Amino acid sequence: MIRALTIDEIASAEFRHLLWLAVEVDDAELDQIARDELPRLTIRGVAESGRVVAFVAFDADADPLTIEYIAVDEDAQGRGHGSALVEAVRDHAGGRVVYARTDDDAVDFYRRIGFVITDHEPDPRWPDRPRYECVLL
Repeated sequence: MIRALTIDEIASAEFRHLLWLAVEVDDAELDQIARDELPRLTIRGVAESGRVVAFVAFDADADPLTIEYIAVDEDAQGRGHGSALVEAVRDHAGGRVVYARTDDDAVDFYRRIGFVITDHEPDPRWPDRPRYECVLL
């Protein structure tokens, strides 16, 4: 079941690992994201047996509605959590376009669930990784 995550869940080691899976940056940058970015985003997640196994963080006020971070724990992948999270975002969008940027790690996931994919300029945080814009109409 997808639901809003609690402050304690967002502060948990499990969530931090998921955030790392989403961005693969060092601890200092993870701290910066948690401090400066997450508080302004809407965060939904999936918990199993008392631990967070998947989450999505999105800018609910943006038009298009923008997925900033999404990740599913390695042990929980392949069970539909990622697709369900995107569907929850789409429901929240209320007819607005849903937008995300990604790299090679997740572009096939977005393509599989119906996003239109186009090339995007590199992100300065990962200058050597190809980047993609993903749009769900």
